[in-house]
Amino acid sequence: MYKKLSITSAVAAFMLCFSFGFSEEEHAQVVAKSSSCGHWKSFHSFAGQCSVSFPENPEHVTQKMKLEEDDQDMQYDVYVAQEKNQEAVFMVLVAQYPSYVTEEYADLSLESFLNGILTQHPNNELVSADLIEVQGHKGMDFFIKTKGVYFKGRAVMSGSNLYLIAMECQSHNFQENKFDYFINSFKLGK
Repeated sequence: MYKKLSITSAVAAFMLCFSFGFSEEEHAQVVAKSSSCGHWKSFHSFAGQCSVSFPENPEHVTQKMKLEEDDQDMQYDVYVAQEKNQEAVFMVLVAQYPSYVTEEYADLSLESFLNGILTQHPNNELVSADLIEVQGHKGMDFFIKTKGVYFKGRAVMSGSNLYLIAMECQSHNFQENKFDYFINSFKLGK
């Protein structure tokens, strides 16, 4: 039986680690945190067993949260890297829900997740959102903008894991080819 899951908890966790909806000054502080490693590198996550290419070595944060209306924890891992000289932030969030959350409710979970992001800041504007299939799993591509900042990404539900693969940057720094390379490099483990 499906228990009501607070996707808002996942959104809150995501917002703690990501700057979308913050002021330009706060965004600049997040973007300024970069290392100087060179070319895009394949990265393998133990959490969620996935891989993706980042422009730099990502920073990693792991947290556990109590789910509202439930006595179970949700673990999430966030990997964030910034492309040097482009002022774009690339991130992967892996939210590991309790085992009772399944792909059966993927459409509802993905839509709730997107609605949660949209309501986090009053100036968030949805440009597009499309339900898709990603490596045999339900997903959603989305594009949100607010005050000259673009936030474009993909959310994928696989088993009881929700994956968010996204890029954030000032509108004048957005490059579709870099976004496409990042999104298409994402692979789920078997």
